[in-house]
Amino acid sequence: MTPRLPNPLKRTKPNVISMLVTKVTTLLNHRLRVNQVKQLHALVLINGLSYLEPLVITQIICTPFGHSEGTLHYLRSLLRHTKHPNVTARASAIQFFYQRGEFREALREYARIQRSGIFPTTSTVASALKACTRIGNWIAGIRIHGQVYGYGFCGDVHVGTALVGLYSKINDMETAKKVLDEMSDRNSASRLINGYLESGNVPMAERIFSEMGHKDIASWDSMVSWYTRTGDMEKAIAYFGPMPVKTSSSWTSMIDGYIDSKRLELARNFYDVMPQQNSNSCIKLIEAYSKNGDVESAREIFTEISKKNHLLYKAMIACYSQNNQPKHALQLFDEMFQPNVNIQPDNTTLAMVISVCSQLGDLRFGSWIDEILIKQMKVKIDDHLGATLVEFYAKFGHVDKAYSLFCGLKKKEVGVYTTLILACGRIGGKDYAVKLFKDMLEANICPNLVTFSGLLNALNHGGTVEQSYHGFGYGQSYPNSHVTW
Repeated sequence: MTPRLPNPLKRTKPNVISMLVTKVTTLLNHRLRVNQVKQLHALVLINGLSYLEPLVITQIICTPFGHSEGTLHYLRSLLRHTKHPNVTARASAIQFFYQRGEFREALREYARIQRSGIFPTTSTVASALKACTRIGNWIAGIRIHGQVYGYGFCGDVHVGTALVGLYSKINDMETAKKVLDEMSDRNSASRLINGYLESGNVPMAERIFSEMGHKDIASWDSMVSWYTRTGDMEKAIAYFGPMPVKTSSSWTSMIDGYIDSKRLELARNFYDVMPQQNSNSCIKLIEAYSKNGDVESAREIFTEISKKNHLLYKAMIACYSQNNQPKHALQLFDEMFQPNVNIQPDNTTLAMVISVCSQLGDLRFGSWIDEILIKQMKVKIDDHLGATLVEFYAKFGHVDKAYSLFCGLKKKEVGVYTTLILACGRIGGKDYAVKLFKDMLEANICPNLVTFSGLLNALNHGGTVEQSYHGFGYGQSYPNSHVTW
């Protein structure tokens, strides 16, 4: 009897399992909802693929759709019972619990890593140390410090920062100093100082800075930047003055600090004497002068800076626009296209200039920007620029053009609906106005008093105010609207 050979085209069970593993792994590397992850976890368990559970754990932690109590219970249960511990999944879990303020849970997860014999990452150890500090478990923290030497992490900046935080909390500054000296990273001190500043522990940051033997420039920058951002300019200048090398960022911090504290004269003095003036500081000064109505000073520093970019032009055009000098704004915009400048404006600048054309009633120039310039530059019209063009054409009664642009907007706000309804009111486009109003309500967008004014004006032109009033439903409340008809 001739033996039967296996059909090479027929899928064997190992092939099916292999395909299933590939499919499940691919799905678990995409953004999923928790219910979808649970369904995949069921497939994993039914088919004996428990070694894929670390992927399930990571996916649950990284899900962008929130974590209910039920989901958290499911995650804890999965972490406790999984037979395939994985350093990436465990590290993610520790970080996850720490960020949620569940410090004891983070420490419990770290203990499981210890028992399973997994070699932890530096970020895992650092998170565990910080959890000890947050709950005041000093014994566990000191024990982990002992393990740090075994892992060879004693020079790591993240672990070192967490250890300094632990020992400074119990006022053991001698050990904290030893840890700081052990850090191998040349910028470790500045990172440590930044960490304390950002966490609000300013005295500790000052203490570390003052006890540093050789202070690196990054540490000086950190101190100056912190005090300028918090508005303490006296302390900022106290650190800025003795800096051995004053960096561009420290000059910029001082200028920003004086601007924010509304001491423009001092900001200008620093700007004038800084070795290399930069566009960021120039823009911030232009914006500050614009708010004060000092267009002359804004134009002066704009003219003085040799290398101009589109952001500088945008800031100066905005200054003219905000201070009722629309013609100067258009002249500056025109300057951008001169051969000796040749700077392409961004969408925000285009929107700003089109608004200026609306203010001036200049349909010709605004239409040229839309019909010629935007098409030549192949500008992709975003919602902000699109809404500005809708307003522009609606103002001049080109409702069809405005409506065409309106339909292309991805997100429609109450303002753009109202603009079109008002335009319909001016030309007597009752049907357009009513349709827009109904669309607005269906989209759960709340109309305002100007919207109603435009709608009533359109209905009045059509002579159907009373009929439409009853047609909408007397006394009916619309979604998300506080206005009752």
